Amino acid sequence: MDFQVLQSRIEAAAKEAFEQVRNKYPGQIFCGYALYSDSDAITVCPAVNSTGNLNKMMAGDPEDAVYYRWSPGEWDHEFEGAECFKEISDLLYNKVKDMKSTESHKRFNENVYECCVAALDSLKKEGFFFDMNESGVVVFTVSDATHALECDWIARLNSNELALEFQNWIGGS
Repeated sequence: MDFQVLQSRIEAAAKEAFEQVRNKYPGQIFCGYALYSDSDAITVCPAVNSTGNLNKMMAGDPEDAVYYRWSPGEWDHEFEGAECFKEISDLLYNKVKDMKSTESHKRFNENVYECCVAALDSLKKEGFFFDMNESGVVVFTVSDATHALECDWIARLNSNELALEFQNWIGGS
């Protein structure tokens, strides 16, 4: 599999999905953009969070405020735009179902995850996330990922201050 091509496809799909949410909810202010995958790397899905949703969740459960900032599964536009990733997820699924070796599957997963992080990083560098203030977050997460991997991804995609917040939260959970 050509992972450079995969990264480009993920970036294009993310852009399309995120723009779809922006266009559908023009009055909302956004504070989080994410991609997430599963432990088998057979899906890639988007999530977007609005400031209104984050504030509501934090007000209802102030002790878990940091959790709501960093957890795309709690975001108000989680999975919206997922159809933009259908071909990518089908491709990943078909590639994985034929894998025999655990080691080759592990390398494949790492490459897919890297493509997702690199796609988000590229969008960030081009200024795509212009509609977030300095406390907005860009997240890549995987179900059952190790804390070290997640901390590395968050550090790549966010300011040092936000990455430290995430690291302290993960260390305490």
